[in-house]
Amino acid sequence: MPEAATNGPGHGPGFRGFFWQFDAPVTAIAWAVPDIAAFGLGDGSLALRDLAAPDRPAERFPAHADALLCLGVLKDGGLVSGGADGRLMLCRRDAEPKLLAEAPRKWIEHLAISADADLIAYAVGKEAVLLQPDGTRLAMLADHPSTLSGLAFNARGKRLATAHYNGVSLWWVKSSEQKPKRLNWRGSHVGLSWSPDSRFIMTATQENELHGWRVEDFADMRMSGYPSKPRAMAWSHDSKWLATAGAEVAVCWECAGKGPMGSTPVEMNAGAMVAAVAFHPRHAILASGHADGAVILGRLGDQRSVKLEQVGHQPIAALAWSPDGRFLMAGGEEGAAAILDFEV
Repeated sequence: MPEAATNGPGHGPGFRGFFWQFDAPVTAIAWAVPDIAAFGLGDGSLALRDLAAPDRPAERFPAHADALLCLGVLKDGGLVSGGADGRLMLCRRDAEPKLLAEAPRKWIEHLAISADADLIAYAVGKEAVLLQPDGTRLAMLADHPSTLSGLAFNARGKRLATAHYNGVSLWWVKSSEQKPKRLNWRGSHVGLSWSPDSRFIMTATQENELHGWRVEDFADMRMSGYPSKPRAMAWSHDSKWLATAGAEVAVCWECAGKGPMGSTPVEMNAGAMVAAVAFHPRHAILASGHADGAVILGRLGDQRSVKLEQVGHQPIAALAWSPDGRFLMAGGEEGAAAILDFEV
């Protein structure tokens, strides 16, 4: 499984960058622990890059027999991945990959992890399954009208939201027998996010809109005008801002007070179509990845932005800040990858 360095370490205004090219598309990324960057790849492997030696090749693990589709991190740093082989796997750097669950002839492409509740949720067709980190099944949530298109826990892991055709369903994770709370909005919902303060649930729709619900009273919110589907969403650390892809700028909605309905969004980081967004974990600073491979950094308040780097020339598939905000990792649809170090 070769890995080619591209341009080696580079330097920009206020950061140092490391760049390379995988031989498979980057499909998902995550920080396993503060100093391990994890890249899920389209050939089913998981690549770990140690920030103690970021210029060394990544360690590769054969997690799946087909494409790796989703990736999450447990409280103890274990990596959970779902794949097109119908397997849910647990990977640790010092152990062989472990099978947590299996759904033959189906894809596992949606995954949510609650560190607070120490729970895993994954979607298979119309069903959401709740697991403990050791693979013990706790519940199967099957009352859905269509195939699930997203999963999200609230902040403390007490409720799970599932997206599907015509809306979202809300489930209590510790209730053995229940009917879900339906949040109805006609159409196909293709992305799902729950704010860190648990006040808002947002979905991206097939109709190039953002739709949301205010949890305290389940009031609807509709934000339209996107030229394409705003699939990628990111919340600021204080839940005040929601950044979205789907336009040639990162569209940022203010979610203080009663929410963004009826307000004018802030537009940042202009360039090619925005494909990925990631807020800094402590500051109102937004990174955006674009359809041409550009990565741009902007600051809310004065809306100043700067192009950081070019990570390949195809759309950025995913962006993620390290928990301490020092590093930004990026992966592209054709396998280009980078880690940017802002402590220089």
